[in-house]
Amino acid sequence: MATPPTEEVRRVEIEYPVEILDEMSSEQVQRLAREAFYVRLYQEGKISSGRAGALLGLSRSDFLDLLGRYNVSYFDENADLSEDLRNAQQAQS
Repeated sequence: MATPPTEEVRRVEIEYPVEILDEMSSEQVQRLAREAFYVRLYQEGKISSGRAGALLGLSRSDFLDLLGRYNVSYFDENADLSEDLRNAQQAQS
């Protein structure tokens, strides 16, 4: 069985005043930045919760818990539920 090709990755660097995150190690700052990045991509609909979790080394369930810490809903609050209901009713008939 062939191994799947590895994904191309890019590195991003950010600058921040040291005193803001003085008590955090470089690894903690990097983790925080990665979490915020993937949560934002999820919020914008550019990545699934499962994929974001995997990229962070988390299960999908753990990523959904992380969303709560960022006050991001995992429900699509812009969804038209009446349209979903009509579609479900049509599928049953």
